Amino acid sequence: MTKKRVRSTSNLDPIMKKVISDQRLEALCKQANELSILCNIELGMIVFTPGENNAFVWPSLIEAKDSVKKYLASFNKGNLEKLERHDHHLKKIVDAQEKHFYKIEKMVEQKKMEKLFNQLVMAEKRVDELDIAKTKGLSKLFAVKRSKLHERKKQLNANVENEINPNDNDDGEENDGKILGC
Repeated sequence: MTKKRVRSTSNLDPIMKKVISDQRLEALCKQANELSILCNIELGMIVFTPGENNAFVWPSLIEAKDSVKKYLASFNKGNLEKLERHDHHLKKIVDAQEKHFYKIEKMVEQKKMEKLFNQLVMAEKRVDELDIAKTKGLSKLFAVKRSKLHERKKQLNANVENEINPNDNDDGEENDGKILGC
């Protein structure tokens, strides 16, 4: 079955819109009827057209009311609890996504500040060209870089203190690489 290209009816006159709408609605009703027969399901449609007070109901208004009553009667307390749990689960997913986006925004902001820092170092930008937000961002970046430098300095000092010189002996003589005591 080939697909037909759907034409937009937004720029047509109202009479032509109505004709096209009726044709599409008729085709949709045929497909809904086939679906209900093939799948052995109850199916109904309610179509509201802008500018009209009445709605189109398929297969009939009485059958649509009965279907809606059956649907509402089928809800019991267990089904409502499932819906509430699902809502709670979706809320957790949304919160996790918001946290993820917040982290990404922070990372992007940090990358922008690092780029600005590099531009300042390379003299591509001047300090007096910066606005307050960029200045605050740079000061935070400087604080982070300073703390990293202090940590690195502590690590290097600790390594120097713990490093054992292979030429040092307990007796003060130079070790020429031979094993002592042999």
